[in-house]
Amino acid sequence: MDLDRKCIDSLKGIGILGVVLVHYGLNTSNELLGGIVANGARGVQLLFIVNGFLIFNSLDKLELTKENVTAWWKKKFLRLIPMYYFFTILSVLLLDAPGEYWLGPLPRVSWLNVLCNLLFIHGFFPYYTNSINANWFMGVLGIFYILAPFLYKIINSLEKSLIAVLVTASAGYILRWGLLGAEVLEEASIWNDYVNIISFPAELPIILLGILAYYIYKEISKKDIKNKTALSYAMTFFSVFCMLSLFMRKDYFVIFNNIFSFGVLFMLLLTAQLIHPMKLIRNALFGFIGKHSYGVYLSHLIIMKYVKQVMTGLGDKWYLMITGYLATLVLALLAAVTAEKIIEERLQKIIEK
Repeated sequence: MDLDRKCIDSLKGIGILGVVLVHYGLNTSNELLGGIVANGARGVQLLFIVNGFLIFNSLDKLELTKENVTAWWKKKFLRLIPMYYFFTILSVLLLDAPGEYWLGPLPRVSWLNVLCNLLFIHGFFPYYTNSINANWFMGVLGIFYILAPFLYKIINSLEKSLIAVLVTASAGYILRWGLLGAEVLEEASIWNDYVNIISFPAELPIILLGILAYYIYKEISKKDIKNKTALSYAMTFFSVFCMLSLFMRKDYFVIFNNIFSFGVLFMLLLTAQLIHPMKLIRNALFGFIGKHSYGVYLSHLIIMKYVKQVMTGLGDKWYLMITGYLATLVLALLAAVTAEKIIEERLQKIIEK
C-alpha cells in the first residue's frame, strides 16, 4: 500500500506544533485560542495515531518469523535510541530539578530513574514516567514497539481492529473509574494523570485508532471511489468542526473523555488526508516540521527553559509570548536537524557494533 509520506509528515508536524504550544503556554482571554492552547497536548494523541498507522504498515510488508521480527525490533529501536539517550541525559544535566512536579515525594531524579528511562521501562513507575524531559511519550512508544508484532498477528483485519478499539476504550473507561478511586500514590494528581493519560493502557485505545485508520484506508485504497475529493473534504470538515467544539468546551462531540474524542477525530482526519490531501494541511511547512518532529519533541523543553528566561525579562505582552513560542520551535528544529546529522548516525554505528 503506497503512502503519501508528505501527508503523514504534515500531520506529525501539526501534532508537534500543538505539543510545543501547550508546553510553552500562551495567556489569552479569547475562548477559542485559549481552547487551542489548552488542547495542544492532544498533539501527542495525533502522533500516537500516526505511529500506530505507520507501524502496522511496516509490519504488513514483513513475514513474521522470529528472525525478521528481531531484525524489525533492532531497526526500530536503533532509530529511537541515539537521540533519545542524548536528550535524556542532556535534560538531567541542564534542567534544574527536571520534571520536579512529576517526582512527587521523591527528592530528585535518581540514577535508577535515569536507567529506567534509558531501558524504556519508566512507564511502569508513575513517579519515573514523566519526570525526565516529558519522556512518558517514549515509554508508551517503546512498549508499543515491543508488542506491535504480537498485536499485528491478532488484529489482522478491519473488523478486528474495530472490535479492539471498542473493547479497550469501553474496558479502559470502566477500569479508570475503579483505579481513580484507589489511593495508590501519595500524590493523587499524579495518579490521576498516570491513569488517564501518561501510561500505556491509557493510550492503547488511541494507538488502536491509528491501527483502525490503517485498515480503513487499506480497504478504501482497494476500491474505485469516484468522489474521493468530496469524501475527504466531508470527513475533514466534520472532524475540524467537532474539534472546534471541543476547543470551546461544547459537548457536541464527546465520547468517554476529551482524549478519546480527539483520537476519533484525528483518525478521521488522517484517513481523509490520505484519501485526498488538502493543501491547507499537507504543505511544505508542516511537512518539514513533521519530518523532524522526533528531534523537536526531545529537545524543545530544554530549549524552552532558556528562551523563557530571555522572554520573561522583556515582559508579558502577547506578541512576546508568540515570539518566544516561535523561537522555541525554530531552535528545536535546528537542534533536531543537527542531532540527526551528528548524533543519530554516529551513535547508530556505535550501537550496532
